[in-house]
Formats: sequence, C-alpha cells, structure tokens
Amino acid sequence: MAIADTTLLEKLIGEDALRTLIGVAGGLALRIPKSPPLSGPLAELPMPAQEALARYAAGDILYIPKCDGARRAARDAAIRAAYDAGHRVQDIAREHRLTERWVYEILGRDDQNAEQGSLF
Repeated sequence: MAIADTTLLEKLIGEDALRTLIGVAGGLALRIPKSPPLSGPLAELPMPAQEALARYAAGDILYIPKCDGARRAARDAAIRAAYDAGHRVQDIAREHRLTERWVYEILGRDDQNAEQGSLF
C-alpha cells in the first residue's frame, strides 16, 4: 500500500477531481482497478480522472490522505475573507457549520499561530 502523492494526483486528474477524491475517499485505502469504470467512492470522479487514476495505479492499493490541515487552512482563510468583507459572524458560522465561538477563535489567531497550531 502506498500513500497517494497529492501533488502528482493533482497533475494527473486535476484539482477539482482531486478535491472530489479527497472528499469521498480521504482516509481510505482503496484498490485501484486496472480500467474504468471505477466503483465505490471512485465512481464519483469524472471519467477522464478515472482513466488517469487507473493508468497511474492499476491494481495497486492507494491510501488517500484526508488533507485535514490543508482543508482547515483553506476554511480559515475563507472565514477571515468573509469577515473582512463585512459578513456577520453568525452567518459565517452557519455557512461553515461551526459555532460562533469557534469562528471568533479562528479570527483571533494571527497568521503565525494559525500555521503553527496550539499545543493545548
């Protein structure tokens, strides 16, 4: 079993298909069939992405990472941008399915702390 290289996968299947793949299969180890159509969560991918994935990993088992850190950083940046654009914290919280308190926590972090994380 190999951990999927997301940078390479993005080049092979495209950014949108990679986001779909991580969304439906992040955290799973999947056997990649030798030819499409792919089944299970991989069936969510567009056919060109299925074909490229099958060529790349035919018959192999790939662990699809969840990419939580990258997704969290993108979410936090979107929250900051929405707040800077004048959106209400209550609306931002609802949109991102977070509590208002958590949105305030994200907004209170400076960039260095957001990247570094917290020990507690």
